[in-house]
Amino acid sequence: MVLVLSVAVAVAGPLVVAVLVAGARRASATERARALGSGRRWRLPARVRSVVARALADADLSLEPEPAVELWVGAIGAAGLVSAAMSTGLVPPAVAAAVFGAPAVVWVLHTRAHRRYALALPLALEQIAAHLRGGGTVGHGVAALASGDGPLSGDLRRVQARADLGVGFADALAAWPVERDVGDVRAVAGALAVAETLGGRSAHALDGLAASLRDRIGAAAEARSLSAQARMSAVVVGAAPLAYLVFSALVDPGSVALLVGTGAGRVCLVLGLLLEAAGALWMRRILGSTQAP
Repeated sequence: MVLVLSVAVAVAGPLVVAVLVAGARRASATERARALGSGRRWRLPARVRSVVARALADADLSLEPEPAVELWVGAIGAAGLVSAAMSTGLVPPAVAAAVFGAPAVVWVLHTRAHRRYALALPLALEQIAAHLRGGGTVGHGVAALASGDGPLSGDLRRVQARADLGVGFADALAAWPVERDVGDVRAVAGALAVAETLGGRSAHALDGLAASLRDRIGAAAEARSLSAQARMSAVVVGAAPLAYLVFSALVDPGSVALLVGTGAGRVCLVLGLLLEAAGALWMRRILGSTQAP
């Protein structure tokens, strides 16, 4: 019975998270604003709220900070209740997994969104270069991209809004890399500011920059594919002790009770978790050169 319940929780958990994330992406801004105005009675501290909001935006999640924290706390509570029903020895690792699992998921989504954003930059440069060849301006090209629904559209709408308010187009572009921490954005913003001054003569330079960015992204993708086996080995090595702890709690709850119920056991548990964290950071540093630009 315990094994069946474990399998059910393991299968249902990711499905529930996927449904919640999909619903958050589909929610319209009007509905979210109405819900915030009618039902919210608390707010995070300003500094914490800005950090959480930036992390959610970088992960391309359409959630406000307060509902995200509520979901996180609810997931921690659910993990504690379910693990307590299965075995009291499972409560600490289950709660720890819920506490650190949500930031890990946000970080993975942030990495994927970062790659999608970087891939969209060369195409945007080529489209703006096409506008210049057709007799348009950089502002027209930016407005066309801002009216779409691509990864760059939100940031370019802010650039367009600043320009419409009377800020110089170069100054409006200068704020773009400050708001979006992607390495290539600064080069793209600078190239567009220069192209706005030179006009159609800069179309070829924009195409050259787009080709250079695409080549660099391709080289990074090839490096990631070549290191896929090493990264998978790092995940397996890092997750094996935690998986063994869960398995031990299921087949021999007494051993986990000894681990979390005695002073020596708690010391061993804390040291093991610290070594796991240190190993994860070290492996991430070793594999850091394979990350996307």
